[in-house]
Amino acid sequence: MCFSAEGSDARLMLSKLKVQLEELRSKVEFLDSIKKYLEVLSVDQWGVDVSLLPSLAASDPGSPLDLQPSEEPAVLGLVSLSGAGTGKSSLQAATPLDFMSYLYARNAPLEGYIQQFLYTYRYFCTPQELLQFLMGKFTSAAAGGDPDVSGDSAKVYHRSLDVLQTWLTDYIMVDFSPKSSLLMTLENFLTTKVSPLDSRGERLLTTLQRSPRKRWSQGCGSPISMQEDDDDALSVHTSCRKSAIEYSGRKSFQWRISRVVEPQSTQPKDKAYSIAAALPRPYYTSHMDNISSACLRSEERHHFSQSEHSAQHTAQQLTLLQQEMFQGCHPIHFLNSKSQGVRDKAVCVTKHAAHSVPPVEGSNLFVHEGTPQDSHLQQLLRYADSVSNWVSAEIVICDSIKIQAALLTKFLLIAKHCYESRDFATAMQVLGGLENVIVRQLPAWKHLSTKVCEVLEDLRAVQVFLKSDNLCLMGGEHVRRRPTLPAVHILAMHIQQLEIGAFTLTSGAYKWPKLRTIAKVVSQVHAFQETVYSFTPDPGLQAYIRLRIAHLSGCDIPLLAADNEANFHHNPTDRHTRRIQDTLKRVKATFQ
Repeated sequence: MCFSAEGSDARLMLSKLKVQLEELRSKVEFLDSIKKYLEVLSVDQWGVDVSLLPSLAASDPGSPLDLQPSEEPAVLGLVSLSGAGTGKSSLQAATPLDFMSYLYARNAPLEGYIQQFLYTYRYFCTPQELLQFLMGKFTSAAAGGDPDVSGDSAKVYHRSLDVLQTWLTDYIMVDFSPKSSLLMTLENFLTTKVSPLDSRGERLLTTLQRSPRKRWSQGCGSPISMQEDDDDALSVHTSCRKSAIEYSGRKSFQWRISRVVEPQSTQPKDKAYSIAAALPRPYYTSHMDNISSACLRSEERHHFSQSEHSAQHTAQQLTLLQQEMFQGCHPIHFLNSKSQGVRDKAVCVTKHAAHSVPPVEGSNLFVHEGTPQDSHLQQLLRYADSVSNWVSAEIVICDSIKIQAALLTKFLLIAKHCYESRDFATAMQVLGGLENVIVRQLPAWKHLSTKVCEVLEDLRAVQVFLKSDNLCLMGGEHVRRRPTLPAVHILAMHIQQLEIGAFTLTSGAYKWPKLRTIAKVVSQVHAFQETVYSFTPDPGLQAYIRLRIAHLSGCDIPLLAADNEANFHHNPTDRHTRRIQDTLKRVKATFQ
């Protein structure tokens, strides 16, 4: 009784500590959001009236500023009325010069304009042009006298430094690569023009000179305007159920979290799991794309189902591997994806797509030719294809239908745990491997239980949901704070769809609503990178998975499947003939 009471007290104390920890965490998140909001307000105070922007745009670089209000600021096409009688105005269309001038508008930070501009300015101007504009306005403002004195020149002075700070903090790994001319220009400007006048020059130099981190900085949050229109947003599960019901090809099922009991490992308990024993031997060839089952000798054909790790633990490690890849990507890498060779494609993968598809001539939407040949987006897409091909290969090398059915169940459960924890990237990669045209024809599917098959239907419903709306994962405050890994190819195609169509009006002015929508969608990448998974890493299992993917991701699935009888349907007569032959062989053996 004493031990029971002590255990009860310990559980009660642990429960209270957990509640207190959650309360502290929510308070920290609230204080962090307040801090970001105060930073935005601090930047917002250094803004000029919209009527002064035409004068600011026309001012000569280096000359003292003399801003005069314009009676008709809409003449530049910068501002237009958003509604009759509302008294409100919104940015609708502008020239590149007008867009850069609007960075100095009074409400630009609160509108989220500065971040949205930095996401999309590459469509209408180069980084060099933007930097020259900011340097020119700072020099003109500083030439007017003491910047500490309140006035329009002081506002332009401080806003120039604030925009430079935001640009450097969030885009240093994209625009300011080491030894680039842009970096050297900015470094010289900060040294000779800013540092003698303002202590922030030294801080900006420190930011500029430090080595770029693997993950891009999180100094500034998502645009505040990104948080609008969330009252009617649906949660992931609710929206996915709705999408699945409305999807004409899937009217017979609904979104659900199926309760599937994970199968027990068939490996004997007294047999210790050995990563070294399970790893395939390295096979060196100059034609990795033509690997067949002959490359996997009998001692190398260790299938993934032999692992003792549960589906949930394996899903967590796959999520951590995917998160490591995703954290190295910048939102800008998702823009202009057609020029990187990103195309729409079928779900099934019959061969590893390791080779980048060449871009279509004239597909570049950026003003400058700055898209890298091997961008982070391409690396993410290749990794996704590798995981899908690995899943397919692991299944087709199984030498019995029973083992194949167990492995199919395990991969389905892995995908289930992934999408329930909002790792949609890995879930869709596993689905891609299971939807391989060869894998879908395996006889082992008939041996799966109804509940396991329901998981496959749920995965397809998740896929429909992800394709239905480009902001579907941002709905609801309760899910926004949860770690999320989006399906990279689906997100890239959403942005690519927004890039279709003209960016300019007949007058040559660029459409801001189109650019703003693109900025809102791509800013999800930043939001998803801010919250990370807290799973405990398992270096051994991660190393094992990495090597299995590296070994099998380049295999040709049809060739691997061709040499395995478990991958083919057999007629009853064939099985009857084999049984007779086996019986005759046993009888013959008894007379020898």
